[in-house]
Amino acid sequence: MRTSIRNSICLACGLLALSACKKDFLEKDPTELLTADQIAEAGKWNEDVALGFVNGTLQTFFKSLQSTPSSHDDFAQKAFDIESDLMSGDMELQGGQSYGWFTSVANLLSYQKFETLNYSVWRISYRTVSLANGFFRSVGSDESVPEKQNNPKTLYNWGQVKALRALAYLNLAHFYGKPYSDATKSSLVVPIYRAADDASKPGKLATLDEVYQFIVKDLIQAADSMDKSKVVRSNKQYLNATVARGALARAYMDMGQWEKAYDVANTVITTQAKNYPLIAAKDILTNGFNDYKTPEFIWAININEDNTGKLVSFWGHMDVFTYSYASVGAFKGINANLQAEIPDTDLRKGWFNASRGLPLSKFFSTAKPTVQGDRTWLSDIVFMRMAEMYLIASEAAARKGDEASAKKHLLTLLKERTAADNYAAVETKINGLSGDDLLKEILYNWRVEMWGEGFSLTVMKRFKIDIQRSGRNIYYPNQIIKWDDPRLTYQLPQNETSNNPLIK
Repeated sequence: MRTSIRNSICLACGLLALSACKKDFLEKDPTELLTADQIAEAGKWNEDVALGFVNGTLQTFFKSLQSTPSSHDDFAQKAFDIESDLMSGDMELQGGQSYGWFTSVANLLSYQKFETLNYSVWRISYRTVSLANGFFRSVGSDESVPEKQNNPKTLYNWGQVKALRALAYLNLAHFYGKPYSDATKSSLVVPIYRAADDASKPGKLATLDEVYQFIVKDLIQAADSMDKSKVVRSNKQYLNATVARGALARAYMDMGQWEKAYDVANTVITTQAKNYPLIAAKDILTNGFNDYKTPEFIWAININEDNTGKLVSFWGHMDVFTYSYASVGAFKGINANLQAEIPDTDLRKGWFNASRGLPLSKFFSTAKPTVQGDRTWLSDIVFMRMAEMYLIASEAAARKGDEASAKKHLLTLLKERTAADNYAAVETKINGLSGDDLLKEILYNWRVEMWGEGFSLTVMKRFKIDIQRSGRNIYYPNQIIKWDDPRLTYQLPQNETSNNPLIK
Protein backbone atom coordinates (compact mmCIF):
# COMPACT_ATOMS: atom_id res chain seq x y z
CA MET A 1 0.00 0.00 0.00
CA ARG A 2 3.10 2.19 -0.04
CA THR A 3 2.20 4.22 -3.11
CA SER A 4 -1.55 3.68 -3.51
CA ILE A 5 -2.50 7.06 -2.05
CA ARG A 6 0.12 8.84 -4.11
CA ASN A 7 -0.75 7.06 -7.36
CA SER A 8 -4.49 7.72 -7.20
CA ILE A 9 -3.91 11.38 -6.38
CA CYS A 10 -1.41 11.65 -9.25
CA LEU A 11 -3.98 10.17 -11.63
CA ALA A 12 -6.55 12.72 -10.54
CA CYS A 13 -4.10 15.62 -10.78
CA GLY A 14 -2.87 14.44 -14.19
CA LEU A 15 -6.37 14.67 -15.56
CA LEU A 16 -6.75 18.08 -14.01
CA ALA A 17 -3.70 19.35 -15.86
CA LEU A 18 -5.70 19.10 -19.10
CA SER A 19 -8.10 21.84 -18.02
CA ALA A 20 -8.15 25.14 -16.18
CA CYS A 21 -9.56 25.58 -12.70
CA LYS A 22 -11.45 28.41 -11.11
CA LYS A 23 -10.39 29.95 -7.81
CA ASP A 24 -13.23 29.68 -5.35
CA PHE A 25 -13.82 31.76 -2.25
CA LEU A 26 -11.09 31.31 0.35
CA GLU A 27 -9.65 28.36 -1.58
CA LYS A 28 -12.47 26.05 -0.53
CA ASP A 29 -11.79 24.12 -3.76
CA PRO A 30 -7.98 23.93 -3.94
CA THR A 31 -6.84 24.35 -7.52
CA GLU A 32 -4.31 21.50 -7.51
CA LEU A 33 -7.12 18.91 -7.34
CA LEU A 34 -10.06 17.92 -9.49
CA THR A 35 -13.34 19.76 -9.68
CA ALA A 36 -16.48 17.79 -8.91
CA ASP A 37 -17.63 17.79 -12.54
CA GLN A 38 -14.27 16.56 -13.79
CA ILE A 39 -14.07 13.76 -11.30
CA ALA A 40 -17.64 12.65 -11.97
CA GLU A 41 -16.93 12.46 -15.69
CA ALA A 42 -13.54 10.78 -15.35
CA GLY A 43 -14.92 8.34 -12.81
CA LYS A 44 -17.19 6.85 -15.48
CA TRP A 45 -14.19 5.14 -17.00
CA ASN A 46 -11.73 4.83 -14.11
CA GLU A 47 -12.84 4.33 -10.52
CA ASP A 48 -9.31 5.19 -9.33
CA VAL A 49 -10.13 8.83 -10.08
CA ALA A 50 -12.80 8.84 -7.39
CA LEU A 51 -10.34 7.10 -5.10
CA GLY A 52 -7.91 9.92 -5.81
CA PHE A 53 -10.45 12.37 -4.44
CA VAL A 54 -10.87 10.23 -1.31
CA ASN A 55 -7.11 10.00 -0.88
CA GLY A 56 -6.70 13.71 -1.44
CA THR A 57 -9.15 14.35 1.40
CA LEU A 58 -7.37 11.85 3.61
CA GLN A 59 -4.00 13.40 2.86
CA THR A 60 -5.08 16.73 4.34
CA PHE A 61 -4.71 15.08 7.75
CA PHE A 62 -1.00 14.34 7.41
CA LYS A 63 0.61 16.25 4.53
CA SER A 64 3.21 18.78 5.64
CA LEU A 65 3.39 22.41 4.53
CA GLN A 66 -0.23 22.58 3.36
CA SER A 67 -0.89 25.99 4.82
CA THR A 68 2.46 27.73 4.55
CA PRO A 69 5.46 26.98 2.32
CA SER A 70 8.15 27.26 4.99
CA SER A 71 6.63 26.81 8.46
CA HIS A 72 8.13 23.72 10.05
CA ASP A 73 5.28 23.45 12.53
CA ASP A 74 2.81 22.93 9.67
CA PHE A 75 2.06 19.21 9.33
CA ALA A 76 -1.70 19.00 9.80
CA GLN A 77 -3.35 16.85 12.48
CA LYS A 78 -0.27 15.86 14.46
CA ALA A 79 0.77 19.53 14.55
CA PHE A 80 -2.70 20.37 15.88
CA ASP A 81 -2.20 17.69 18.53
CA ILE A 82 1.07 19.27 19.67
CA GLU A 83 -0.55 22.71 19.66
CA SER A 84 -3.42 21.71 21.93
CA ASP A 85 -1.17 19.84 24.37
CA LEU A 86 1.20 22.81 24.59
CA MET A 87 -1.70 25.21 25.16
CA SER A 88 -3.01 23.13 28.05
CA GLY A 89 0.40 23.07 29.71
CA ASP A 90 0.52 19.29 30.03
CA MET A 91 3.22 19.45 27.37
CA GLU A 92 5.98 21.92 28.06
CA LEU A 93 8.38 23.61 25.66
CA GLN A 94 11.70 23.43 27.44
CA GLY A 95 14.19 24.80 24.94
CA GLY A 96 14.95 25.60 21.34
CA GLN A 97 13.28 28.98 21.53
CA SER A 98 15.54 30.26 18.77
CA TYR A 99 13.96 27.91 16.24
CA GLY A 100 10.59 29.58 16.67
CA TRP A 101 8.39 26.55 15.91
CA PHE A 102 5.40 26.21 18.25
CA THR A 103 6.69 29.05 20.45
CA SER A 104 3.58 31.18 19.86
CA VAL A 105 1.46 28.25 21.05
CA ALA A 106 3.51 27.61 24.19
CA ASN A 107 3.51 31.36 24.86
CA LEU A 108 -0.31 31.44 24.50
CA LEU A 109 -0.15 33.85 21.57
CA SER A 110 -1.39 31.62 18.75
CA TYR A 111 -5.02 32.45 19.54
CA GLN A 112 -4.55 35.84 17.86
CA LYS A 113 -6.23 36.26 14.50
CA PHE A 114 -3.05 37.18 12.61
CA GLU A 115 -0.93 34.28 13.90
CA THR A 116 0.27 31.70 11.35
CA LEU A 117 -0.71 28.68 13.44
CA ASN A 118 -4.17 30.14 14.01
CA TYR A 119 -4.74 30.36 10.27
CA SER A 120 -3.16 26.94 9.65
CA VAL A 121 -5.88 25.11 11.59
CA TRP A 122 -8.55 27.03 9.69
CA ARG A 123 -7.03 26.66 6.25
CA ILE A 124 -6.25 22.95 6.47
CA SER A 125 -9.61 22.10 8.02
CA TYR A 126 -11.52 23.90 5.31
CA ARG A 127 -9.35 22.27 2.67
CA THR A 128 -10.62 18.95 4.01
CA VAL A 129 -14.19 20.27 3.86
CA SER A 130 -13.71 21.50 0.31
CA LEU A 131 -12.35 18.23 -1.00
CA ALA A 132 -15.04 16.28 0.81
CA ASN A 133 -17.77 18.42 -0.71
CA GLY A 134 -16.21 17.99 -4.14
CA PHE A 135 -16.44 14.24 -3.73
CA PHE A 136 -20.06 14.46 -2.59
CA ARG A 137 -20.97 16.58 -5.60
CA SER A 138 -19.32 14.00 -7.85
CA VAL A 139 -21.54 11.21 -6.51
CA GLY A 140 -24.61 13.40 -6.25
CA SER A 141 -25.14 14.48 -2.65
CA ASP A 142 -23.84 14.63 0.90
CA GLU A 143 -27.32 13.88 2.24
CA SER A 144 -27.64 10.38 0.83
CA VAL A 145 -25.91 8.28 -1.80
CA PRO A 146 -27.98 8.35 -5.02
CA GLU A 147 -29.39 5.00 -6.05
CA LYS A 148 -27.43 4.97 -9.30
CA GLN A 149 -24.21 5.22 -7.28
CA ASN A 150 -25.35 2.80 -4.61
CA ASN A 151 -22.56 0.23 -4.98
CA PRO A 152 -20.32 -1.06 -2.18
CA LYS A 153 -17.24 1.00 -3.05
CA THR A 154 -19.20 4.21 -3.37
CA LEU A 155 -21.02 3.55 -0.10
CA TYR A 156 -17.72 2.89 1.64
CA ASN A 157 -15.93 5.92 0.21
CA TRP A 158 -18.95 8.12 0.89
CA GLY A 159 -18.78 7.04 4.54
CA GLN A 160 -15.05 7.65 4.73
CA VAL A 161 -15.36 11.17 3.38
CA LYS A 162 -18.31 11.90 5.67
CA ALA A 163 -16.16 11.00 8.66
CA LEU A 164 -13.20 13.02 7.43
CA ARG A 165 -15.36 16.12 6.98
CA ALA A 166 -16.76 15.66 10.47
CA LEU A 167 -13.27 15.33 11.95
CA ALA A 168 -12.28 18.59 10.26
CA TYR A 169 -15.25 20.35 11.86
CA LEU A 170 -14.37 18.77 15.20
CA ASN A 171 -10.95 20.44 14.96
CA LEU A 172 -12.61 23.76 14.12
CA ALA A 173 -14.97 23.43 17.08
CA HIS A 174 -12.13 22.58 19.46
CA PHE A 175 -9.92 25.50 18.46
CA TYR A 176 -12.39 28.27 17.57
CA GLY A 177 -15.30 27.42 19.85
CA LYS A 178 -15.67 27.56 23.60
CA PRO A 179 -16.55 24.35 25.45
CA TYR A 180 -20.09 23.25 24.61
CA SER A 181 -22.68 24.18 27.26
CA ASP A 182 -26.12 25.71 27.56
CA ALA A 183 -24.39 29.07 27.89
CA THR A 184 -22.20 28.72 24.79
CA LYS A 185 -24.11 26.52 22.34
CA SER A 186 -25.81 29.54 20.74
CA SER A 187 -22.52 31.37 20.21
CA LEU A 188 -21.39 31.89 16.62
CA VAL A 189 -18.24 29.97 15.73
CA VAL A 190 -17.43 28.92 12.14
CA PRO A 191 -19.23 28.59 8.79
CA ILE A 192 -20.70 25.27 7.72
CA TYR A 193 -20.26 24.44 4.02
CA ARG A 194 -22.40 21.70 2.51
CA ALA A 195 -21.95 20.04 -0.87
CA ALA A 196 -24.98 21.85 -2.28
CA ASP A 197 -23.59 25.29 -1.36
CA ASP A 198 -22.08 27.57 -3.98
CA ALA A 199 -18.35 27.20 -3.35
CA SER A 200 -17.66 30.66 -4.78
CA LYS A 201 -19.66 32.40 -2.05
CA PRO A 202 -18.75 32.93 1.60
CA GLY A 203 -20.78 31.35 4.37
CA LYS A 204 -22.21 32.84 7.51
CA LEU A 205 -21.15 31.72 10.95
CA ALA A 206 -23.07 28.81 12.44
CA THR A 207 -23.73 28.35 16.13
CA LEU A 208 -21.69 25.92 18.19
CA ASP A 209 -24.76 23.70 18.49
CA GLU A 210 -25.31 23.72 14.73
CA VAL A 211 -21.70 22.72 14.18
CA TYR A 212 -21.94 19.80 16.61
CA GLN A 213 -25.27 18.64 15.20
CA PHE A 214 -23.64 18.69 11.75
CA ILE A 215 -20.69 16.65 13.06
CA VAL A 216 -22.93 14.10 14.75
CA LYS A 217 -25.10 13.64 11.65
CA ASP A 218 -22.05 13.14 9.44
CA LEU A 219 -20.53 10.56 11.77
CA ILE A 220 -23.72 8.55 12.22
CA GLN A 221 -24.23 8.47 8.47
CA ALA A 222 -20.55 7.62 7.95
CA ALA A 223 -20.67 4.59 10.22
CA ASP A 224 -23.97 3.38 8.77
CA SER A 225 -22.75 3.77 5.19
CA MET A 226 -19.50 1.90 5.78
CA ASP A 227 -21.35 -0.86 7.63
CA LYS A 228 -23.87 -1.17 4.80
CA SER A 229 -21.11 -1.35 2.19
CA LYS A 230 -19.57 -4.44 3.85
CA VAL A 231 -16.25 -3.31 2.36
CA VAL A 232 -13.27 -4.29 4.51
CA ARG A 233 -10.66 -1.57 4.37
CA SER A 234 -7.39 -2.64 2.80
CA ASN A 235 -5.26 -0.82 5.31
CA LYS A 236 -5.42 1.07 8.60
CA GLN A 237 -4.66 4.26 6.68
CA TYR A 238 -8.25 4.26 5.52
CA LEU A 239 -11.25 4.73 7.78
CA ASN A 240 -13.91 2.23 8.78
CA ALA A 241 -17.08 2.32 10.85
CA THR A 242 -15.06 1.92 14.07
CA VAL A 243 -13.15 5.13 13.32
CA ALA A 244 -16.43 6.96 12.67
CA ARG A 245 -17.93 5.68 15.92
CA GLY A 246 -14.80 6.61 17.85
CA ALA A 247 -15.06 10.16 16.54
CA LEU A 248 -18.78 10.18 17.36
CA ALA A 249 -17.99 9.24 20.95
CA ARG A 250 -15.55 12.18 21.06
CA ALA A 251 -18.25 14.56 19.86
CA TYR A 252 -20.78 13.31 22.40
CA MET A 253 -18.21 13.81 25.17
CA ASP A 254 -17.71 17.41 24.03
CA MET A 255 -21.46 17.94 24.21
CA GLY A 256 -21.81 16.39 27.65
CA GLN A 257 -24.15 13.71 26.30
CA TRP A 258 -22.79 11.04 28.59
CA GLU A 259 -25.35 8.34 27.88
CA LYS A 260 -24.78 8.52 24.13
CA ALA A 261 -21.00 8.76 24.52
CA TYR A 262 -21.01 5.68 26.74
CA ASP A 263 -23.25 3.68 24.42
CA VAL A 264 -21.04 4.38 21.40
CA ALA A 265 -17.71 3.79 23.17
CA ASN A 266 -19.03 0.66 24.91
CA THR A 267 -20.24 -0.68 21.56
CA VAL A 268 -16.79 -0.14 20.08
CA ILE A 269 -15.20 -1.93 23.03
CA THR A 270 -17.70 -4.79 23.02
CA THR A 271 -17.45 -5.44 19.28
CA GLN A 272 -13.87 -4.45 18.50
CA ALA A 273 -11.66 -5.02 21.56
CA LYS A 274 -10.36 -8.27 20.09
CA ASN A 275 -9.53 -6.55 16.82
CA TYR A 276 -7.69 -3.68 18.53
CA PRO A 277 -6.24 -5.11 21.76
CA LEU A 278 -4.54 -2.68 24.12
CA ILE A 279 -0.76 -2.50 23.98
CA ALA A 280 0.23 -5.11 26.55
CA ALA A 281 2.00 -4.26 29.77
CA LYS A 282 5.09 -6.13 28.61
CA ASP A 283 5.28 -3.93 25.49
CA ILE A 284 4.26 -0.54 26.85
CA LEU A 285 7.85 0.73 27.15
CA THR A 286 9.11 -0.87 23.95
CA ASN A 287 6.32 -0.22 21.43
CA GLY A 288 7.45 3.29 20.52
CA PHE A 289 4.15 4.23 18.82
CA ASN A 290 6.13 4.14 15.56
CA ASP A 291 4.39 1.35 13.62
CA TYR A 292 0.94 1.86 12.11
CA LYS A 293 0.36 -1.89 12.28
CA THR A 294 0.35 -1.83 16.10
CA PRO A 295 -2.77 -3.88 16.95
CA GLU A 296 -4.22 -1.24 19.31
CA PHE A 297 -4.17 1.44 16.61
CA ILE A 298 -7.62 1.93 15.09
CA TRP A 299 -6.59 4.55 12.54
CA ALA A 300 -2.95 5.21 11.65
CA ILE A 301 -0.86 6.29 8.68
CA ASN A 302 2.03 4.43 7.13
CA ILE A 303 4.75 7.05 6.64
CA ASN A 304 7.04 6.19 3.75
CA GLU A 305 9.42 7.81 1.27
CA ASP A 306 6.49 9.22 -0.68
CA ASN A 307 4.67 11.02 2.13
CA THR A 308 7.26 11.74 4.81
CA GLY A 309 7.52 15.33 5.98
CA LYS A 310 11.12 14.71 7.07
CA LEU A 311 12.11 17.54 9.42
CA VAL A 312 8.55 18.86 9.23
CA SER A 313 6.86 16.09 11.17
CA PHE A 314 5.56 14.93 14.51
CA TRP A 315 8.65 12.79 14.99
CA GLY A 316 10.95 15.63 14.07
CA HIS A 317 9.49 17.73 16.86
CA MET A 318 8.98 15.04 19.51
CA ASP A 319 11.68 12.38 19.18
CA VAL A 320 15.35 12.94 20.03
CA PHE A 321 16.26 9.76 18.14
CA THR A 322 15.00 11.35 14.91
CA TYR A 323 17.22 13.97 13.32
CA SER A 324 15.30 17.24 13.56
CA TYR A 325 14.32 19.86 16.12
CA ALA A 326 13.80 17.77 19.23
CA SER A 327 17.25 16.24 18.82
CA VAL A 328 18.97 19.63 18.82
CA GLY A 329 17.33 21.12 21.89
CA ALA A 330 13.73 22.07 21.08
CA PHE A 331 12.59 19.73 23.84
CA LYS A 332 8.94 19.00 24.57
CA GLY A 333 8.31 17.13 27.79
CA ILE A 334 5.58 16.33 30.22
CA ASN A 335 4.60 18.93 32.82
CA ALA A 336 6.85 18.22 35.80
CA ASN A 337 3.92 18.53 38.21
CA LEU A 338 1.96 15.90 36.28
CA GLN A 339 5.03 13.70 36.04
CA ALA A 340 5.39 13.83 39.83
CA GLU A 341 1.86 12.43 40.17
CA ILE A 342 2.76 9.20 38.35
CA PRO A 343 3.29 6.47 40.98
CA ASP A 344 5.99 3.84 40.74
CA THR A 345 3.27 1.23 40.19
CA ASP A 346 2.31 2.90 36.89
CA LEU A 347 4.39 1.51 34.03
CA ARG A 348 3.79 4.73 32.10
CA LYS A 349 6.16 6.48 34.48
CA GLY A 350 8.87 4.87 32.36
CA TRP A 351 7.63 6.71 29.26
CA PHE A 352 9.35 9.88 30.48
CA ASN A 353 12.96 10.43 31.49
CA ALA A 354 13.42 11.71 35.03
CA SER A 355 15.36 14.91 34.40
CA ARG A 356 13.30 16.61 31.69
CA GLY A 357 10.24 14.42 31.27
CA LEU A 358 11.01 13.80 27.62
CA PRO A 359 8.94 10.97 26.09
CA LEU A 360 12.02 8.86 25.39
CA SER A 361 10.14 5.61 25.90
CA LYS A 362 6.72 6.59 24.51
CA PHE A 363 7.56 8.15 21.14
CA PHE A 364 10.79 6.84 19.70
CA SER A 365 12.18 5.83 16.35
CA THR A 366 13.63 2.39 15.73
CA ALA A 367 17.00 4.20 15.75
CA LYS A 368 16.86 4.29 19.54
CA PRO A 369 19.21 4.48 21.48
CA THR A 370 21.17 6.55 18.95
CA VAL A 371 20.29 10.25 19.27
CA GLN A 372 19.67 11.66 15.76
CA GLY A 373 20.10 8.13 14.44
CA ASP A 374 16.97 8.17 12.29
CA ARG A 375 17.54 10.25 9.17
CA THR A 376 14.89 8.60 7.03
CA TRP A 377 11.87 10.02 8.92
CA LEU A 378 9.71 6.95 8.32
CA SER A 379 8.11 6.45 11.74
CA ASP A 380 4.32 6.14 11.43
CA ILE A 381 1.60 8.25 13.07
CA VAL A 382 -1.56 7.29 14.92
CA PHE A 383 -4.84 9.22 14.99
CA MET A 384 -7.04 6.89 17.07
CA ARG A 385 -6.41 3.93 19.36
CA MET A 386 -8.44 1.74 21.67
CA ALA A 387 -7.21 3.26 24.96
CA GLU A 388 -9.24 6.37 24.13
CA MET A 389 -12.41 4.30 23.91
CA TYR A 390 -11.84 2.84 27.40
CA LEU A 391 -11.28 6.32 28.81
CA ILE A 392 -14.39 7.70 27.13
CA ALA A 393 -16.49 4.79 28.38
CA SER A 394 -15.07 5.13 31.89
CA GLU A 395 -15.60 8.88 32.16
CA ALA A 396 -19.04 8.86 30.53
CA ALA A 397 -20.19 6.03 32.83
CA ALA A 398 -18.93 7.87 35.91
CA ARG A 399 -20.63 11.10 34.90
CA LYS A 400 -23.97 9.37 34.35
CA GLY A 401 -23.77 7.61 37.70
CA ASP A 402 -22.76 4.12 36.57
CA GLU A 403 -19.63 3.81 38.68
CA ALA A 404 -19.42 0.03 38.32
CA SER A 405 -19.02 0.33 34.55
CA ALA A 406 -16.64 3.26 34.97
CA LYS A 407 -14.35 1.18 37.16
CA LYS A 408 -14.59 -1.87 34.89
CA HIS A 409 -13.43 0.03 31.82
CA LEU A 410 -10.72 1.92 33.68
CA LEU A 411 -9.37 -1.28 35.22
CA THR A 412 -9.26 -2.96 31.81
CA LEU A 413 -6.88 -0.22 30.71
CA LEU A 414 -4.88 -0.20 33.93
CA LYS A 415 -4.32 -3.94 33.83
CA GLU A 416 -2.07 -3.29 30.82
CA ARG A 417 -0.43 -0.27 32.42
CA THR A 418 0.54 -1.94 35.70
CA ALA A 419 3.11 -4.61 36.51
CA ALA A 420 1.37 -7.89 37.33
CA ASP A 421 2.56 -8.00 40.93
CA ASN A 422 1.16 -4.50 41.57
CA TYR A 423 -2.21 -4.89 39.87
CA ALA A 424 -4.13 -6.25 42.89
CA ALA A 425 -3.32 -3.11 44.88
CA VAL A 426 -4.34 -0.89 41.97
CA GLU A 427 -7.60 -2.80 41.57
CA THR A 428 -8.37 -2.39 45.27
CA LYS A 429 -7.67 1.32 45.06
CA ILE A 430 -9.91 1.90 42.02
CA ASN A 431 -12.77 -0.17 43.44
CA GLY A 432 -12.65 1.94 46.59
CA LEU A 433 -13.16 5.22 44.72
CA SER A 434 -16.44 7.03 44.11
CA GLY A 435 -17.81 10.42 43.11
CA ASP A 436 -15.24 13.15 42.53
CA ASP A 437 -12.38 10.89 43.56
CA LEU A 438 -13.23 8.46 40.77
CA LEU A 439 -13.46 11.28 38.25
CA LYS A 440 -10.08 12.62 39.40
CA GLU A 441 -8.54 9.21 38.77
CA ILE A 442 -10.07 9.09 35.30
CA LEU A 443 -8.76 12.62 34.65
CA TYR A 444 -5.26 11.58 35.70
CA ASN A 445 -5.39 8.66 33.27
CA TRP A 446 -6.53 10.88 30.40
CA ARG A 447 -3.59 13.20 30.99
CA VAL A 448 -0.97 10.47 31.27
CA GLU A 449 -2.25 7.79 28.85
CA MET A 450 -3.02 10.21 26.00
CA TRP A 451 -0.12 12.62 26.61
CA GLY A 452 1.26 13.98 23.36
CA GLU A 453 -1.74 12.79 21.32
CA GLY A 454 -3.78 15.97 21.29
CA PHE A 455 -6.38 15.45 24.02
CA SER A 456 -5.07 17.59 26.88
CA LEU A 457 -6.82 20.84 25.94
CA THR A 458 -10.29 19.33 25.47
CA VAL A 459 -9.86 17.31 28.69
CA MET A 460 -8.76 20.44 30.56
CA LYS A 461 -11.86 22.29 29.42
CA ARG A 462 -14.28 19.39 29.96
CA PHE A 463 -13.09 18.81 33.51
CA LYS A 464 -12.74 22.59 34.11
CA ILE A 465 -9.32 22.18 35.68
CA ASP A 466 -6.72 24.93 36.01
CA ILE A 467 -3.21 23.67 35.21
CA GLN A 468 -0.05 24.92 36.83
CA ARG A 469 2.92 24.95 34.52
CA SER A 470 6.18 23.74 35.99
CA GLY A 471 9.51 25.48 36.32
CA ARG A 472 10.79 23.54 33.28
CA ASN A 473 8.50 25.43 30.91
CA ILE A 474 10.21 28.38 29.23
CA TYR A 475 6.86 30.23 29.17
CA TYR A 476 4.89 31.12 32.31
CA PRO A 477 6.93 28.82 34.59
CA ASN A 478 5.05 27.89 37.77
CA GLN A 479 2.04 29.98 36.71
CA ILE A 480 -1.53 28.65 36.79
CA ILE A 481 -3.48 28.81 33.53
CA LYS A 482 -7.24 28.72 34.04
CA TRP A 483 -9.35 26.35 31.96
CA ASP A 484 -11.42 29.23 30.56
CA ASP A 485 -8.50 31.54 29.80
CA PRO A 486 -9.51 33.38 26.60
CA ARG A 487 -6.09 32.62 25.12
CA LEU A 488 -7.12 28.95 24.89
CA THR A 489 -9.74 29.74 22.22
CA TYR A 490 -8.64 30.91 18.78
CA GLN A 491 -9.98 34.09 17.27
CA LEU A 492 -11.32 33.84 13.72
CA PRO A 493 -8.35 34.30 11.35
CA GLN A 494 -7.80 37.75 9.96
CA ASN A 495 -7.77 36.35 6.41
CA GLU A 496 -11.33 35.14 6.97
CA THR A 497 -12.73 38.18 8.71
CA SER A 498 -11.19 40.51 6.11
CA ASN A 499 -12.65 38.63 3.14
CA ASN A 500 -15.94 37.24 4.38
CA PRO A 501 -18.57 40.03 4.39
CA LEU A 502 -20.98 37.80 6.33
CA ILE A 503 -18.78 38.00 9.43
CA LYS A 504 -19.13 41.23 11.35
